[in-house]
This record gives sequence, C-alpha cells and structure tokens, in this order.
Amino acid sequence: MDGWVDEVARLEELGHALLAEFPHLTGLFDRVEQLLAGTPGADRAAAVVRLARALPPKRVRRTAALLAAGQPARALLAMDLPLELGACVVHELVLRGEPVPAGWRSRLAGHPLGALPLEPLPGERAAPRARTALITAAGVVPSATRRTTPGDATAAVTTWLTESNGRAEAAVFTLGAPLAAADVGIRTVESLGLECLAGNGLALRAATLSGVVPLLFGAAANGGAYDHGQGGAYGRLAAWRSVKALADGVAEGCAWWTFDAANDWFRRREWDLGVLCLRAGGRGLAVLAATDED
Repeated sequence: MDGWVDEVARLEELGHALLAEFPHLTGLFDRVEQLLAGTPGADRAAAVVRLARALPPKRVRRTAALLAAGQPARALLAMDLPLELGACVVHELVLRGEPVPAGWRSRLAGHPLGALPLEPLPGERAAPRARTALITAAGVVPSATRRTTPGDATAAVTTWLTESNGRAEAAVFTLGAPLAAADVGIRTVESLGLECLAGNGLALRAATLSGVVPLLFGAAANGGAYDHGQGGAYGRLAAWRSVKALADGVAEGCAWWTFDAANDWFRRREWDLGVLCLRAGGRGLAVLAATDED
C-alpha cells in the first residue's frame, strides 16, 4: 500500500513540476494525468483535482473526461471540485448515462453549462445512425426569402472555423406559404441558392432530431481536421445551441434532413456536415452546412 501511495505522490509531484517548469511538455503531462485518472481510487482522483487547479479552463475539459471515464461517478460527485472542473465532470457523466443529483443544478447556476439538463437529451448518447435512403422526389419550389443567419447555428462547428481549415454556411429562409415536410425534395433545397450547393450532386436524406444531434455533438466534441474540438461537456452545449438556433428555440414539431453534395464545397470526408430544418408551422427553413479538410 505504501508503494502505491508513493507512486501517486510521485506522479502528482511530477505533474506539478511539469506545469511549473516545463509547460511545453504537454504530452508528458497528459500521460501523467492518464496514469492517475485511469485507475479508480480516491487518492488518485484527489491528485488529479489538485493538478487541475493549475490548468487553464479549456484544458480542464480533458481532465474532466479522464476522471469521468476512470473514476466512480458517485465518488467524483461527492468531491469538492472546483466549479469549472465540476461542471465539466457533471456533464461528462450525463453523457455516460450516470445519474447526477439534482443539487448540482443550483451549484452550477450561472455557469455556461448550468442551463443544460442533468439527464441526456434526445440523441445525445446515440451513435450516428446509418444513412437513410436518398430522397429522389423533386419536391415543391417555395417562395423563400433569405432573412438572416441564425446566430448560434454554427456553434457545433466553432473549432472547425477558428482552429482548423473549416468553413460554414448558415441561413434562415422565410417562406411565403407554409410548407409540408412531405413536399421537401431536391428542387426545394436547390432553389434556396446556397453557396455550399453550387454545382450538381445534392444528396438529401430524411432525418430526425435524435439522428441530427449525434452529428452535431460529434462535430462539436471531436472537432475538425486540425483541432481537438470542445470536449464532451462543452460539445453538448454547442450541439444544443446549434439545434435551438436552427429550430428557432423549439425543436418539437420541426422536420429534419441531412445533406451534402458532390461539388467543390463539400469534401465528402469525415468532416462534412449538412443539416436542414423545416421549422414548426412550416414557415421557415434553416440550414447549417460545414466542411473541413486535412
């Protein structure tokens, strides 16, 4: 037992030394943190928490994911966690289906993650589903006016745009008459004049909210070709910011599609994303498209 305690103490001491004297050796610090967090134990978790107090807020997100993956949820939630680490740990646990006491809601009041529910939302714990069949129907060409870019629509691909080579197009169209989901087809989407669809080769597929959310969450949490994403907790927040912007705040009653195209905009690789939302009532269409390249 003494040897085990000594190992934890030595690893923690090494971690502090790396942070203080060799901050550029991030890979070595990451390994130290993994060794501590990856094996269950109160002493190990406590050492990781002490190290985390010296980390910048964004780096704490990775620490939270390691703790949530390697330590018992009940033990973590009983610890005196710094606010940022605690908020990230809580939502990493939610994504893993672990129950979180309601008391955490008040503890996170005012924090950016505090407004998220303490239970998974539709699609959050699901893997992206296999693609549905291509829509081949022409559909209705609506009278559509491009009004605005939905402010938070690109939240899920923020790091693609700021830390990688990505680009995005987001738009909202006001329709002259209500449009039914059954009337949406190839010509419907092509008529919107989107830059991302310039050329030919639109591929349009019907989707559901629980099918769209894993796509947005994956884009937000994992990032694009050259970035590391926002992590699980903030990826959760970003995905739902995008959903709310596309759905005008109310996802219930919306219809959803995914799309891409064989053109010079989309790469048809891992880092392609196209989401179309027919808002409740059928009077608005919202679009988010993003692509990144390696």
